[in-house]
Amino acid sequence: MRTLLLIAIMTFPLFGLSQEIHGKKERNKKSELTESQIRVRKTTKWASVLPGSGQVINKKYWKAPLVYISLGTSVYYIIENTEHMNEFKQAWIHTSRGKTPRIRPTDSNGNYYSESDLENGTYLFRRYRDLSYLTLVGVYILQIIDANVDAHLRFFDSSEDLSLKFIPPYSGYTPTQSWQVGLKFIL
Repeated sequence: MRTLLLIAIMTFPLFGLSQEIHGKKERNKKSELTESQIRVRKTTKWASVLPGSGQVINKKYWKAPLVYISLGTSVYYIIENTEHMNEFKQAWIHTSRGKTPRIRPTDSNGNYYSESDLENGTYLFRRYRDLSYLTLVGVYILQIIDANVDAHLRFFDSSEDLSLKFIPPYSGYTPTQSWQVGLKFIL
């Protein structure tokens, strides 16, 4: 026990030293970032904290309302499908116990659903609710990716010297060889 305590006391200053050295390395890495890398990181962080803000930072103002409409639609369907699921679930529980439910769903003809229909409806709306949650997460992640890609493309080199040349490949044709056809793209 004493030896373990002695070893712990002797190695404790080394951990503090290694963290200090690691901290200096981190500071040097941060100072080596270019302005474009800093801007891309800032845009991505803002987009992950506040949806749509990355699009505003990238001056793609028209995308921000699309982000909010998509997120709002997902939330609407989450709420709507949860309400329907709970309605079917409560009716299913009451009918399976032999009680008359307070609110009993009806089909488009005004007929009451059977117990098996109520069970199927509960599972159906639960599936729709879960898909709405997945859609919400997907839209959230896509808007972060969109902001990141737009921030990267903002610093993309698009100089005037962009050209495309079609050059047929030289194969060293001789009469004994078969002739070759091809294209070579040089960007």
